[in-house]
Amino acid sequence: MDFLITPLLLVFAGLLVSAFGTLVGFGGGVFMVPLLIIFFGYPIEQAIGSSMSAMVPAALIASFFNYREKNIDYLVASLIQFPAMGGTVLGAFLVTFLPVLELQFTFAFFVIVVGFYLLGTPQNPPKSLRHTGMMYQLSHLPTSFIRKNHQKHLAYRLNGSLVVFFGFLTGTIAGLFGIGGGFLQTPAMIKIFRMPVKIATSTSLFILLITSITGFTTHYWLGHVIWDKSLPLMLGFALGATLGQSSKKMESRLPRMDYLIGMGLFLAGMTLIINIIMKAGVLFKISF
Repeated sequence: MDFLITPLLLVFAGLLVSAFGTLVGFGGGVFMVPLLIIFFGYPIEQAIGSSMSAMVPAALIASFFNYREKNIDYLVASLIQFPAMGGTVLGAFLVTFLPVLELQFTFAFFVIVVGFYLLGTPQNPPKSLRHTGMMYQLSHLPTSFIRKNHQKHLAYRLNGSLVVFFGFLTGTIAGLFGIGGGFLQTPAMIKIFRMPVKIATSTSLFILLITSITGFTTHYWLGHVIWDKSLPLMLGFALGATLGQSSKKMESRLPRMDYLIGMGLFLAGMTLIINIIMKAGVLFKISF
């Protein structure tokens, strides 16, 4: 009976994680890896490989719907993704020189604090504050430009240099800590770059499609993708992505996106701490 229960639990867990991840633009991989290790007993390599394989169909489905609805900003995706590749290489190189464990704890605490901040932030700031502050000034520097989405009748101003720097920064964090940057990109696009929520979450999921395909290919060749462990999760993530995209059409019935993203960041920060504790435990066992 266990050979049926475990795959069903994987499908259900993948569905829940992917639906929430698709809704807020995180993807869900940051939550899934520790769940697979703690509750399903996956070795860490297989947990990462299975999570990467599951995100491919989920990101593909979400990106298909978002492409059809004209919600993806491909220019912003490129300005973030390509610098992020270089940042990932730098981050992996810095691992040998920096106290990674201490930095991970600091970063996880920072993510939790930002999550709490979003949970307590008013949805619409006073009009007197919308056109002031450092981010407003930066968005009007010489490298700034206006993006227009004619189908959605939307326009927003971005600073190209700032977006490129942010892409490089998230890539460096990903390489340094061995995590995905999706849960950083979405809130930054909304809160820092002030992009419309649907455009930000859709663009983040499109970036995830590229990174998940690359990650899946790498882990497949390394032998970390075990199909009987990955396929139920892939099915769950695909169903969850469909559910998450459908839920976006019922915005009026959902909690505020700020709350959902804040909750996601809080959970991501707690997940990072669990990951750190697990890694520290493995290192402790190895040393003895």
